[in-house]
Amino acid sequence: MITDSLVGAAPAFGARTALSGAVVGDGASVGADNWLRDGVRVWCGATLPAGAVRFSSDQ
Repeated sequence: MITDSLVGAAPAFGARTALSGAVVGDGASVGADNWLRDGVRVWCGATLPAGAVRFSSDQ
């Protein structure tokens, strides 16, 4: 799910990843089960592994 976010060219998103108010640069890779929100920025070409960014304690 992507809402109120800016997404660059050719990003890769894993399953169950959500964006709300985030910025993801060109060619960034965001693994599964990440929740990016509230102004978080992922730079061009950066890689976030699965589950790296969460705002809850559930797994």
